[in-house]
Amino acid sequence: MRLPALDDASLREPLRRALSARPSRKMPVGSTIAAAVLVPLFEKDGEAHLWLVRRPASMRSHGGQVAFPGGKSEAADDSLLVTALREAEEELGIDPARVDVLGVLDDYVTITGFTITPWVGWLAPDVDIRPNAGEVARVFPAPVRTFLGPPSGILPWRGWTVEGERVWGATAAIARSFASIVGNLGDDQ
Repeated sequence: MRLPALDDASLREPLRRALSARPSRKMPVGSTIAAAVLVPLFEKDGEAHLWLVRRPASMRSHGGQVAFPGGKSEAADDSLLVTALREAEEELGIDPARVDVLGVLDDYVTITGFTITPWVGWLAPDVDIRPNAGEVARVFPAPVRTFLGPPSGILPWRGWTVEGERVWGATAAIARSFASIVGNLGDDQ
């Protein structure tokens, strides 16, 4: 496998095409809670990164865990895309108008009873990240290239260590799914 260049100019449009060409796996929500996250991409030092957050330990649900910005759907949300963009704005101050939505990944069902729909979006270069202290203890960039390599540790679901933070569970599964699509972009070049 030949890896594609991982910058905005080389990655954004091929990724958009790849996401639109594949059917995303949708899970029936039914007995789970509908949720959505944004996989927010941006370019830093000529390479694609994504923003991750660590939840405050005091949060009732998923406290202290590393995650993509997102949360459960609310009645006022017209779609799960709206949920993902609303949550990214609430948690990181990302204006939805400054997100170029590239597509959707497969739904992921968590052991805690959520069905998460992950949306991939490329942030405008001048987006200012402003974490909401009530929902975010820390925000940090993670190079996309990190998730193209093998997970650190013995068990794959244990994920990766990025910026001293452990990326595991649902977040690692979503990152792995995303990286699989990015990694396959090089096969077409």
